[in-house]
Amino acid sequence: MGRQKAVIKARREAKRVLRRDSRSHKQREEESVTSLVQMSGVEAIGMARDSRDTSPIEARNEAQAHYLNAIDNKQLIFATGEAGCGKTWISAAKAAEALIHKDVDRIIVTRPVLQADEDLGFLPGDIAEKFAPYFRPVYDVLVKRLGASFMQYCLRPEIGKVEIAPFAYMRGRTFEMRW
Repeated sequence: MGRQKAVIKARREAKRVLRRDSRSHKQREEESVTSLVQMSGVEAIGMARDSRDTSPIEARNEAQAHYLNAIDNKQLIFATGEAGCGKTWISAAKAAEALIHKDVDRIIVTRPVLQADEDLGFLPGDIAEKFAPYFRPVYDVLVKRLGASFMQYCLRPEIGKVEIAPFAYMRGRTFEMRW
């Protein structure tokens, strides 16, 4: 009989401890939710601490001035030029600016990936990993202009603010409020 009483007493004590821990956990959880609600969404996910480049986008030559003017006038643009003349940088910087100002819902990054008879099948990994080397120049600019943690947030598939897609997969798609 003494053993049964000890077991019953131990069970009661365990239940009491669990209830107490549950109440304190619930209180801590409510405090966390309250403090999260009091913060703005950007601060809540740690984006406010990131530094980002907010300097104005300025043309360095006449060709870049024409390019910026065409972008600002929302014209359909095919930019050509030598490597390093600013085509990618200007486009990515203006895309980041448009996303920040909510002029667009999403940035879609696409590039033709076939160079010197290469194919995406030769690279290891899934399609995102295969496309990563081609996305890197745009990614670097977007990280600088948007901030690293906000860029990571935008790349999450469930958020979809920045989408990476090889040019070969763009056929038949329709875009509204996209860069």
